[in-house]
Amino acid sequence: MDTIKASPESIAPRLAGATYVAASVGFLIVFSWLASRFGYPDVLDLPAAEVLPRLLSLGGAGRAVWAMYALLPLMLIPAAAGAVGALKRADGRSDTAVRIGLQLQVFAALCMTLGLARWSTAQWSLATSWQLADAAQRVGLAAMFDVLNVFLGNGIGEFVGELTLYGSFLAFAIALHHNGAKKVAALGAVTALAGWIGMFRNITPTVQLAADVTNVLLPLFLIAFGISLLRGKAS
Repeated sequence: MDTIKASPESIAPRLAGATYVAASVGFLIVFSWLASRFGYPDVLDLPAAEVLPRLLSLGGAGRAVWAMYALLPLMLIPAAAGAVGALKRADGRSDTAVRIGLQLQVFAALCMTLGLARWSTAQWSLATSWQLADAAQRVGLAAMFDVLNVFLGNGIGEFVGELTLYGSFLAFAIALHHNGAKKVAALGAVTALAGWIGMFRNITPTVQLAADVTNVLLPLFLIAFGISLLRGKAS
């Protein structure tokens, strides 16, 4: 595994590495739980009449898992901020890439949290109302369900969030390359490319393979990035 140089006076890069690893492990755990209990993410293609009752059947534990899922992207903010010090070079070659990577990752984290938070808040409220609603009311609830999925989910959370997230991966990959962590940099660049292709999955199914590959590469890159920060050696 490549390592990057970190200042011996600061533990920020190592804390950043630990945060990246923790976020990745958390993502894998929560994603697996939702896949087994809720049929996620395939369930998102189903109508409100099927999804909302299944959502409510998850109970309080399920709502807590969704809330946790929404908060996980926010871990990328302190992680990216801590990585900045480790990736900056005395010659300034990586400064621009690091700055862009930090800005994009902060914006991506906020977008993804906004998109995911709808499940434990607005969609949960719709699921509760669905139980007692009559046929006419359910038409309105279904319409609201679809609007939330398209706007907050597909639009902000997935498309804008992933566009900026993978942009941050590419920027950090450039900085990693300048710091000699070429294998991790290559993994970051490949993840960014696959992610940019896969984010069009809601428009055309022909890119679903890229989306599936990205679901594997994303946590792998964050873990590799985190380990590189954790193993950083003083200059």
